[in-house]
Amino acid sequence: MRVDEIKRSALENFVVKSYEATTLDDIVKTIGIKKQSIYSHFKNKEAIFLSVMTSVLTKEIAFINDFFSSQEETSLDRTLYALLLKYRDRYLLQDDAELKFLLRMAFMPPFDLQKETIAQFHLYNDALEKALLTLFSSYHLSDQVAQEGMLSFQHFLDGLLVELIYSGSSIDRIDKRLGISWTIYWEGFSKRLQED
Repeated sequence: MRVDEIKRSALENFVVKSYEATTLDDIVKTIGIKKQSIYSHFKNKEAIFLSVMTSVLTKEIAFINDFFSSQEETSLDRTLYALLLKYRDRYLLQDDAELKFLLRMAFMPPFDLQKETIAQFHLYNDALEKALLTLFSSYHLSDQVAQEGMLSFQHFLDGLLVELIYSGSSIDRIDKRLGISWTIYWEGFSKRLQED
């Protein structure tokens, strides 16, 4: 279907070049249609971007829900660490365009679409917070400790995501930093669990 081809080409171009640097000519070049053909599906580049953003968010929220559903029988520390590794692998090893798009737009949204992009990203962030809070709460923690766990882990994850964006493709560097940081994080949070 042409709409899906247009969106896929746009996604790949937005990831590599950015929204601002991507032209409609760039988008049509890889799928072999004329630029005028885009207008039968989308009003302009902004409409393509917003459609891509909505599709990516839907997939990423489904990823979050599927991941946590698959971890129901796993310990808290293993679930959290598995999520970190999953993001690392998707970004570095699987070259996941949707994840790269989401992160690029979250940290560097298009200037003219900042408001819309940030509002959309908040939907993803809210879904992640909800899933993490449900996870922490499932271990019969007090509301306060579950909230602290969710917030502290989310900030830990944010640090990893920033590292992925700016470190390039050095998995060894990521693994070294992740291993050390995780050990310190989990030791600290384990002490908090004992106080609860």
